[in-house]
Amino acid sequence: MASSSPLWKRVFDALDERVSPAINEMAQSEDAATLVALGRRGRSEFDRRMEQASRRTLHLLNLPAGSDVNRLLEHIARLEREVRDLRNALTDRENAEYLASLAARHEADRPATKRRSTPRSKGGAGGHDANANRPARADTA
Repeated sequence: MASSSPLWKRVFDALDERVSPAINEMAQSEDAATLVALGRRGRSEFDRRMEQASRRTLHLLNLPAGSDVNRLLEHIARLEREVRDLRNALTDRENAEYLASLAARHEADRPATKRRSTPRSKGGAGGHDANANRPARADTA
């Protein structure tokens, strides 16, 4: 009777049994780490040289390279920040001048008031005696 696993799984498991120990041993060795580091270094060097070559080619064709565009974008961002700061400073100055003019106008419109020399009474609203100006009733006098 045949095994319950499909053929592809049996082939994979047999191959995994034979190859996995060698691969694991190699991956954990110092030589593998050195090989990976050299590969990364080689890749970064390759990328750097390709970027230099493309930059030179674009400049020969009088076209901007990516580094030129990035430099311009940074310059634009700095200018936008500076304009925003100047706009905020101007708005602050205009607001302060407006508030000062309102305060001056308010002081000019305000009539000069004399202070009372007599103390106010303690009763009633605003210190006024509501019955002060009423004539006395004839039957209670």
